[in-house]
Amino acid sequence: MSTTQEAQQRFQILLQQLELTEDVYMSFFEGGELSRMTVHKTNRQWHFHVTLQQILPYKLYELFIVRLRERFSGIAAIQLSLSSVDPEVTAALIHDYWALVLNSIDGMAPPLRQTLSNQQPQWTGNKMKLVCGQQVEYLTCKNKYTDIIAQHYQYFGFPQLQVDFELQEDKEAFTRLQEQFFEKRREEEEQLGQKAYEIVQKGASAKEDVVVNDIVVPAGPLQIGKPLQDGEVTELKRIQEEERFVVVEGYVFDVEVKELRSGRHILTMKMTDYTDSIVVKMFSNTKTDIALMSMVKKGMWVRVGGGVQNDTFLRDLVIMGRSITEISHESRKDTAKDDEKRVELHLHTPMSQMDAVTPVSTLVAQAAKWGHPAVAITDHAVVQSFPEAYAAGKKNGIKVLYGLEAYLVDDGVPIAYDAEHIDLENATFVVFDVETTGLSAVYDTIIELAAVKIQNGQKIDEFSSFANPHHKLSATTIELTGIEDKDVENAPEVEEVIRQFHDWIGEGSILVAHNASFDMGFLYTSYKRFGLDDTIHPVIDTLELARFLHPEMKSHRLNVLCKKFGIDLTQHHRAIYDCRATGDLLLHLLKEAMDNHDITHQDDLNNYVGAGDAYKRARPYHCTILAMDNDGLKNLFKLVSTAHVQTYYRVPRVTRSSLMQYRKGLLVGSGCDKGEVFEAMMQKQPEEVEEIAKFYDYIEIMPKPVYAHLLESEMVQTEFQLEDIIRKLVKLGKKLDKPVVATGNVHYLNKEDAMFRQILIGSQGGANPLNRYKLPEVHFRTTNEMLDEFAFLGEDVAKEVVVTNTQLIANMIGDVKPIKDDLYTPKIEGSDEEVTNLTYEMARSIYGEQLPDIVQARIDKELKSILGHGFGVIYLISAKLVKKSLADGYLVGSRGSVGSSLVATFMEITEVNPLPPHYVCPDCKHSEFIADGSVASGYDLPNKTCPKCGANYKKDGQDIPFETFLGFKGDKVPDIDLSATRC
Repeated sequence: MSTTQEAQQRFQILLQQLELTEDVYMSFFEGGELSRMTVHKTNRQWHFHVTLQQILPYKLYELFIVRLRERFSGIAAIQLSLSSVDPEVTAALIHDYWALVLNSIDGMAPPLRQTLSNQQPQWTGNKMKLVCGQQVEYLTCKNKYTDIIAQHYQYFGFPQLQVDFELQEDKEAFTRLQEQFFEKRREEEEQLGQKAYEIVQKGASAKEDVVVNDIVVPAGPLQIGKPLQDGEVTELKRIQEEERFVVVEGYVFDVEVKELRSGRHILTMKMTDYTDSIVVKMFSNTKTDIALMSMVKKGMWVRVGGGVQNDTFLRDLVIMGRSITEISHESRKDTAKDDEKRVELHLHTPMSQMDAVTPVSTLVAQAAKWGHPAVAITDHAVVQSFPEAYAAGKKNGIKVLYGLEAYLVDDGVPIAYDAEHIDLENATFVVFDVETTGLSAVYDTIIELAAVKIQNGQKIDEFSSFANPHHKLSATTIELTGIEDKDVENAPEVEEVIRQFHDWIGEGSILVAHNASFDMGFLYTSYKRFGLDDTIHPVIDTLELARFLHPEMKSHRLNVLCKKFGIDLTQHHRAIYDCRATGDLLLHLLKEAMDNHDITHQDDLNNYVGAGDAYKRARPYHCTILAMDNDGLKNLFKLVSTAHVQTYYRVPRVTRSSLMQYRKGLLVGSGCDKGEVFEAMMQKQPEEVEEIAKFYDYIEIMPKPVYAHLLESEMVQTEFQLEDIIRKLVKLGKKLDKPVVATGNVHYLNKEDAMFRQILIGSQGGANPLNRYKLPEVHFRTTNEMLDEFAFLGEDVAKEVVVTNTQLIANMIGDVKPIKDDLYTPKIEGSDEEVTNLTYEMARSIYGEQLPDIVQARIDKELKSILGHGFGVIYLISAKLVKKSLADGYLVGSRGSVGSSLVATFMEITEVNPLPPHYVCPDCKHSEFIADGSVASGYDLPNKTCPKCGANYKKDGQDIPFETFLGFKGDKVPDIDLSATRC
C-alpha cells in the first residue's frame, strides 16, 4: 500500500470515529488524507495534519473540529491544521472564516482587533483588502499583520493569500462600511437564532427516546434496572462484609462491558465515594440492558443498589448491581459577587518536592472557573512550575502571580545576648533551665525553674523550685518533663519563684542556657508580668556556641553533646539535672573557645557571627516571596540560584542579607505557621513580634484547620488561643499599616484529594516531620468557604483579610512574563565579527583567496540569516566548546541537521560539508563542483588529479540545503547537538 493510500485510509478511520461518513459530508472529504499526527506527550497534545481537495465550508469545519475535540477530550488537547490540494477561494469563504482567523491571532491590541472585527474583508479574486481609519492602525497592520493574517488563513486550508490594507481617510465612507457590516451581521444572527430555535424544538420532540445499537432506550438520565426508592445511602468505607442490599453513590472511574459465552453481557464498573472504592458487577437481562450498559462512561456519578458478595475471582467484596441510576453531582462553586472574589496567595504544586499533588494547570483553571481575578504560585524554594502556570494563565484568562515559599535564615545567630565586656575567666555564670506547660511564653507558664551558679570553674550554689500552674498537666508535659501533678499542686506561685530567682542571681552574673532564646523568653515575660522588666542580663547560649565550635556535628542537642564530651546527664528534661550538665558543657566549650579562637570576653563571642558557614547553624523560617515585575522575577531567580548553589544545607536557604540585596521588585510575606512572625506571636509578647514583622510587606493568616497540627502537638493549647493569635496578627498588621491576608497554604484541589497527599507524605516515613501528626486540611478554598473560616473575626474584618487585601496584593503586581516572546541570546562582545573571520579564514584555507562563486554565495546566504537573527553567538559558543573539548582530549562529533550549515563546517563545529559534491585541490586550491544533481555525495566521486598542479584531488560535499537547519526563512533557532567522548 502506498503512503498516500495509507494516509487516506487513516483519514477514513478518523471520519468513522467522528461519525462524519454520511453522503452529505463525504463529497467534501473525498480524497482526504491524515498526512501526519504529532503527539506531544509532555503536555498531552495531539496535532492532526489533514490534507483535503478543497477548502471546507465553514459550518462543516466547525462540526469537524467540535467532533474531533469531543472524541478525544479525555485523552489529549487537540490542534488541527488543514491544507488543500486545489483550493478555490471565494468571498463567502473569506467572510465566513474571518472571525475565526481574527480570534486565532494572539497579542493583537484590543482597539485594533475591534476595528478589524467591525468589517468584512473585501475579496477581489486575487487579493484581500481591509480598511483602517487611522494612520497608526494602518502602519501597524501593514508592517505586522499582513503576513500573520495570510498565515492564519492557511491553517484552515486556504492558499497563500495576498493581504492589503487601505487607509480610509473619508470618515463617512468608513462609517458607512461599518454600518453595512453591522446590518449584515444582525441579519446573520437572526437567521442563526431561528435555526437554533428549530433545533431546540426538534430536540424537545426527540427527547422521548434515543437509539443505541439499533435499540430504542429512554432519553434522559441513565437508568438500568428498576428505579431506587429514596433511602439511606451507605458510605463505601462501611462495607466490610456481605450484605443483602445496600445503596451507594459515587464517581465512576473505570468501566468495562464484556459479552459472555451465553450471549449475556456483564458490566464491570469501578466507583468511589472518596471514603473507599468498590467494584460493581451487573448482568444484562434484555437487549435494552446491553444498550444501556454501553452508555455507562467514566466520569459519571451514579447511584447503585444491590447485594454485597464475596467475589471468588477477585477475592474481594463486590456489589452485584440490581439498579444503576445516573445522578447529578454539584461541584463546589464560588458564590461571592464577581468583584468580591478572593485571590489565593499561597499555593503549592507537585514541584514542591513530595508535598503537593494537584497539577498547577488544574489549580489555575479552577481559580479561573471560580472567577478569581488572580492566583499565586508559591512552591517550596523552586520555580519549575512557572512555565506550565504561565500557559495555564493564558489559556484560562487569569492573572498568575509568580513566587515561592523560601527557607529564610539569618546570616548568623548571636551566641551572646545583651553582650558586655565581661572577662569570662573571672565571671560568675548562672546556668539555668525552665520546664513549662508548653512552648508559648504568652499562653504557657513555668512549672519548674532550676539553676547552678559557677565561679572560677566551680559550682558554688544551686537553685531549684517547682511552680504551681493551677491546672492539670497534660499527658505530653508529664511524658516530656517527668513532672507530675503531685509535684506542682502545692508548689509556690510562679511570681514567688521568679522573685526568689531574680534575687538569687545577683549583680553582674552572666546567664547561660541551652537554646537561651526559649528560656530567656519565659524569664523576661515573667519579669514583665511581675514588675521586674527593668532587669537585663548578659546571656550566653551554649547551643549556638556548640554549633560554632563543632559545625561537623549533625545534632547539637544537650544529650548528644553530653555523650560526645563524656558529661553525666542523669535525667534529661528535668531542670536541675539539665542545669548541672549544661554547666559542665559550658566550661568545656569556653576552654575550647579561649584556646582555639582567643575568645576572652563575653562580647568576643559574637565576633564570629555570620562567618564561614554560619547560615548552616541558623534555623530556617518559611516566608513567601512574590515577583511584582520583571525586575523582581529576575531577582527571584537570583535568590533561587544562590540558595541552591551557595547556601544549600539540607534545604535551599535564602539568607536575610541576600533577600535584602535582591529585594527590588519583590513582595515578602510572613508565610505559614513555620514563619517567624506567626511563631513569635505564638511564643512571645506582641511588642517583640512588632520588630520582627517590620521586615515583611504583608502578614499571612490561615484558616484554623490549617493550624490543626499545632493543637494536636499542644504547641497551641486551645482553639481560643489559636483565634487569639490570629486576632493579634490582624491587630499587628493594622498597627504597622501592613496588609493582613488570608491564605490557604493550598496543596491540593478538593477535600477528598487529601488522601493522595497522605500517601505521598506517609511514604517518606520518619524523614518527614509532617508524619508526626494528622495532616491539616489544605485544599483550595472558595471565597465563601474562606469567609466562613474567618467568621470569628467579624464580617467586616473577615472580608478585609479574605477579599480586599488579597486583591490589593494582586493589584500591586504587574504583568510578569516568565516565558519571553522574543529570543534572548547570550552576548559576547565582537561575536559577529569573530564568526565572520573564522568562517572566511577556514574557507580561504580550503578554496583559496578568491572563493568560488558557489562557496561565496552560500557563505553570504548563511551569514545573513545567522547574524541577522542574532544566532552568531550560539555558533561561536559551540565552536569554542568543540575547540576546548578537543584540547582536553575529548573527541567531539556533531549530530543532526547542523551538518547542513557551511558556516558550522568552516568554524569546525561539524565535519560535514553541505556544498554540492566537488573536487578541491589541497595544494593549489583549484576546485570543480558537480551541481547538476548527478552525484549525491562527494565521497562517491571517482578519484581524480588536479589539472593545474597534478596533485590528487580531495573529494567532498554532501549537497544539503541550508534550509534543513534554519528553515526556509532562516529564522529557526539553531539546535546544535554535540557528542564528546574520551580519546
